[in-house]
Amino acid sequence: MRRPHGTTVLTASALLCALLLAGCAEPDRTEIVTWTDEHGRACTGVAVIDSEDDDREVTGIDCDYPPEGRQPGRETSGLLPD
Repeated sequence: MRRPHGTTVLTASALLCALLLAGCAEPDRTEIVTWTDEHGRACTGVAVIDSEDDDREVTGIDCDYPPEGRQPGRETSGLLPD
């Protein structure tokens, strides 16, 4: 027995919609973060924030002592530019 053409199209459309919706999870965020470490160095890194549990992974860490007579600024974070 053959299925009517409309049923096949409906089934295919439902499957396509389900696949598209499965890929609509919120993406992870990437931020530039700065902080002062325990040695007084000003550090900058890239933090990837997991959208599911807000877990952070910091990579690309670069730390330098501030110039003579200067203090590092306050800790900050901000979204990376597009």
